[in-house]
Amino acid sequence: MQLIYFSAVPWASFRQRPHEFAQWAHERVGAKVLWVEPYPVRLPALADLSRPAVTSAQMPTPAWLQLVAPRALPVEPLAMGRWLNRTLFWKPVVDSVREFAQRDAHTVLVVGKPSDLALHAMNALQDAKCFYDAMDEFPAFHHGMARRTSEAIESAIVQQCSACSTSSTYLATKLRARNPNVLLVPNGLASDRMPAAQTDASADAAFGYVGTIGPWFDWAWVAQLASAWPERRIEIHGPLYRKPPAVLPANISLHPALPHDKAMEKMTRFAAGLIPFLRTQLTESVDPVKYYEYRALGLPVISTPFGEMRTRDRDPRVVLTDKPADERARIEQLLGTHDAAESVTAFRAANDWSVRFEPMAALLTDT
Repeated sequence: MQLIYFSAVPWASFRQRPHEFAQWAHERVGAKVLWVEPYPVRLPALADLSRPAVTSAQMPTPAWLQLVAPRALPVEPLAMGRWLNRTLFWKPVVDSVREFAQRDAHTVLVVGKPSDLALHAMNALQDAKCFYDAMDEFPAFHHGMARRTSEAIESAIVQQCSACSTSSTYLATKLRARNPNVLLVPNGLASDRMPAAQTDASADAAFGYVGTIGPWFDWAWVAQLASAWPERRIEIHGPLYRKPPAVLPANISLHPALPHDKAMEKMTRFAAGLIPFLRTQLTESVDPVKYYEYRALGLPVISTPFGEMRTRDRDPRVVLTDKPADERARIEQLLGTHDAAESVTAFRAANDWSVRFEPMAALLTDT
């Protein structure tokens, strides 16, 4: 069995849902994988000049995986741009995809991010079974022409696929309007790569966040939390794509991105894990992996009520609030509780990626 995977993220990046899916497909059904790297699907912007450098990771390429890196001009929103890319750059990529598919009659094409190249490849492999796995509301990353183009391409992909999967109830509803065969496959965690869970946080442990600080990051919420707990340090670790206000409370500290293993180790020393995301069209579709990681480390979670986090309002280890200053009593009570080792073990087992992706095994193996 073979898998052609159009990824939303580069292979040499911190492990996310696409990496875990490819690994699971190989281990579960013996798939050999052709991983097609992402390319820019919007026009350049002046803000790109001030963006932090993309953080890569040391990611060896296993024997069962083959990488293809498409060349492309960043002009996909333009009809002429799509024609140029198809004419100048994509024939070798589509030829590689077609040649790979010919090695095994049981080849499945999975789109992890809508793109004109993915749609072009689907049309070139008329006999291949195709699926779409949506981990984000991808058009919401863009504006204007880029958003409209992304929406049109995504719609065409969804309608041509045999089935779709997504980590979001919001996206599941959206996708079912175009394809009735949609699986809800929440995000998860790699339990075998998690460090030992926290046993007891120190009295002066910080509230912490580890992850990308993007346009969705709610600095006002973090500042309010810091002002309400002046005795607590608030540590923010990650690449900075949305700058904070000019003045932050003195107990907030900013730190650069950490390698994944170091990030996990850092989290074990937090008093609580933070997920301070604004409520936007983009975050409406988000099922944050950070939630699973925090809980699998035995941490309580303090979060804004957005996306899939709203479904965790009955989790006794979670406080959802728009106004953390008004929830001091609840949060202090949360900090006074601890997860039993058995609870952490059960949480890890129930939310492991292998469990999450299992409903997709039949989709990959049915002929």
